[in-house]
Amino acid sequence: MARIHKRKKDEEFEIPVNIFDFDTLINLTIKNASKLKEYFRLNLIYYQLISGKGLEFDKIKEYVPGDDTRRIDWKIYARTNQLYIRHYKEERNFDIVIILDVSNSMLLGTNEYTKNEFASLIAGTLAFAATEAGDNIGGGLFSDKVDLLLDPEPEFYNLLNSMAKKENYGGKKNWPKLTKRILSTYSSDSIIFIISDFLNTDIHKFLPELSTGFAKVYGIMVRDPIDNKLPKGVGKVYLKDPETKEVVVTDLDVLREEYELLNRREIEKMKDLFHSYDQLFFHLETGTEFAIEFVKAMGDERVIIS
Repeated sequence: MARIHKRKKDEEFEIPVNIFDFDTLINLTIKNASKLKEYFRLNLIYYQLISGKGLEFDKIKEYVPGDDTRRIDWKIYARTNQLYIRHYKEERNFDIVIILDVSNSMLLGTNEYTKNEFASLIAGTLAFAATEAGDNIGGGLFSDKVDLLLDPEPEFYNLLNSMAKKENYGGKKNWPKLTKRILSTYSSDSIIFIISDFLNTDIHKFLPELSTGFAKVYGIMVRDPIDNKLPKGVGKVYLKDPETKEVVVTDLDVLREEYELLNRREIEKMKDLFHSYDQLFFHLETGTEFAIEFVKAMGDERVIIS
């Protein structure tokens, strides 16, 4: 939970960053990943099937109830009137690259988690689920002050360890620099997850290049409730931009409806842009059930995670 720090005279206000130590983060990660890992693997295998990458044809076998109907060989059916399926064996595992935005705008937290905390929990959950599925995990933390990208490996501890260090947070977003670093660090058949609030972000500065440079790019937007909707009855307040440090006075009650409308439009526009590049994007507020929302975003709301 984000803590409120009392400001002493002439002392810089201390902003909460991420209060998860390594042990806490790994325990929460394993708890959440148990809900996700099997579905995570199913969807990556499905991606292999529809993309033609990562699988090697093995044999034709007779269809039995319960087999994946997407593997039915309809050409054989047309000739024989018998159902057969194509059976594959995996050539290789994936390189899963998880990029965590650690810029100043991710410091906000008005409920159980700050955005940094929730984003690190999502990153850890994905990393654990991927390694349990046999894939390699790479990626790391990024801002204009923090540039920490790890090579893909079969363990996720180094990634979680980097997320548990408070000194690895802060700075501004720098999408062009991040794009160059990712393209120069990871292989083209990697799957990229970018976890960010995407505030003040021009997607055209990175999505076109990443979409053509990698097998798949997933945008996971993490927002605090107040990022999208202002509270009622607050009146006039002082607001400080975490990046520019500019301070303004504004009446939140006057701005509330317009603020909410603009944010809804921004999220929908971002989602549409990701989809226009044939990539996946979804939006989460801190504290929501990540595993269930991930399943829904992958297009199968019928799956129940207990």
